Amino acid sequence: MPMWKAVKWYLRGLFPPVTTAVLFLFMFGTAYFSLASIKNQGPGQFVTLMEYIFLPVYGVLIASHIMRDSRTTVFELSIFNGPATVYWVRVLIVVLGLAPGIIGIATMSWLRGYNSFAISLLLKLPVYTAFAAIIASILDSLAGSITFFILTSAIPMSFRVLIQNNGSTGGIMGLLAYIFAPMTSVEFSRALTISRTMGYAALLATSLILVLLGYVAFLGREYSP
Repeated sequence: MPMWKAVKWYLRGLFPPVTTAVLFLFMFGTAYFSLASIKNQGPGQFVTLMEYIFLPVYGVLIASHIMRDSRTTVFELSIFNGPATVYWVRVLIVVLGLAPGIIGIATMSWLRGYNSFAISLLLKLPVYTAFAAIIASILDSLAGSITFFILTSAIPMSFRVLIQNNGSTGGIMGLLAYIFAPMTSVEFSRALTISRTMGYAALLATSLILVLLGYVAFLGREYSP
């Protein structure tokens, strides 16, 4: 089956109308008002709402779409000419699904003049895609969705606590902060001894490695019909 038909197959149901509409309404509305409050109250509210709540929930909505059970995966492997097509189309679908929300909020941040937050938001796209790709290659739907939420919400929140308690964070923990919590890293950039350029480079490199590891894991996984 041609790849464009595989893409069309996965696009079905990617954006459940009611769920997506409600989530976008709250997410963009919250982003608008929290961005407006940065000037007087600081960026804490914006970062907390976006990085720990709304974007992880949005990410789970999209990532769960490619986290299929074994029977569904076996069926897809049989009609889409093998694992390579299935895996890379799934990766593409995650990118297409995440792009509207992430780019939308990044654009709002940029229009408000918060360019650093806009960049950190855009970097959510590759890292969320990487998390979704490798998790979907190893776990099925429920376990995968829970793991994705932990990686994108609970762990970033823990870095906020870590940086606030330590005051100064560097080394491997500083790099991990940029990978898991780029918005938090911007908020507490003065407390991180790792440069933003190095942190973002580590994020992009890690995302690429995870996507490739996900591909290897998907090729090696055995599925029972």
